[in-house]
Amino acid sequence: MSNSLDKVQAALTDFSCQDGCSFKVTATDNDDISMLTIICEDIEEFAILATASETQLLFNVALFDRSQIIEGQESALNKVMLELNIAMPLSSFALTAGIYSIFGAMSINSEAKQIQQEVLVLSENIMDALEVCQQFLIKA
Repeated sequence: MSNSLDKVQAALTDFSCQDGCSFKVTATDNDDISMLTIICEDIEEFAILATASETQLLFNVALFDRSQIIEGQESALNKVMLELNIAMPLSSFALTAGIYSIFGAMSINSEAKQIQQEVLVLSENIMDALEVCQQFLIKA
């Protein structure tokens, strides 16, 4: 695993936020890419995947796929997500291969406290994004 991901893992291991939430961090290292899977105990169904480039730490969470959008509502959903992008600190929306996700990026030189803050805010933004987008999704 890269030194940058080691730093992320160290920052989140045994970290607990003020309201008591904590993170479980699992490393995956294969020939192609090193990655961390970060699970916030409050939202276990939405894993945060962390990778590192030469300059950035990248955090990504799959939210839902196109098949979960109510027919005829994709344009309205996309408009809402674009409008919400600026209001969500440290996070942005993406659409890749039909999967809607939320992501954040930061410098590999970030300190542990900054990494903890990024992952915590991203976790909070997951729930906020899902709440806003719920009206466009097929109910399970």
